[in-house]
Amino acid sequence: MMQHDIDVRDVAYYAEIAIHRGWDSAAQVAMNHLAATGRPFTADDFRRLMVDAPDPHHPNTIGSFFRRAHADGLITPTGRVAQATTASRHGALIREWIGTPQLAVIDAA
Repeated sequence: MMQHDIDVRDVAYYAEIAIHRGWDSAAQVAMNHLAATGRPFTADDFRRLMVDAPDPHHPNTIGSFFRRAHADGLITPTGRVAQATTASRHGALIREWIGTPQLAVIDAA
C-alpha cells in the first residue's frame, strides 16, 4: 500500500472532506465560478457564495482549500491584499486571488 505525505497546511481541508462531504462539492463550485469570472476575488467573496453551505468544522479549512486551488493551478495571487469584511477575521489583511487564465477559459466554456 502506497502512503502519501500530506502537507500539514492541507490537513484542515482534507478533514473537512472526511467530515462534511457536501462542503467540498459546494466549495469547488464556488471556486470554479470565482476563477472563471476573470475578476480578482478574496476569501470574503468565496464565503458569500458559500452562505447556504454548512460551516466548515475547522477554522483553517477555507485557507487550506485556497492553498489546494492554488497548488492545482486554478487560482493565483494578484499580489494585492484587501481588508477582510468577515467578522471573525477582525479586519485582517487577506490575499486577493484571480483565476488562472487558461483554466478560467476552459471553465467558462
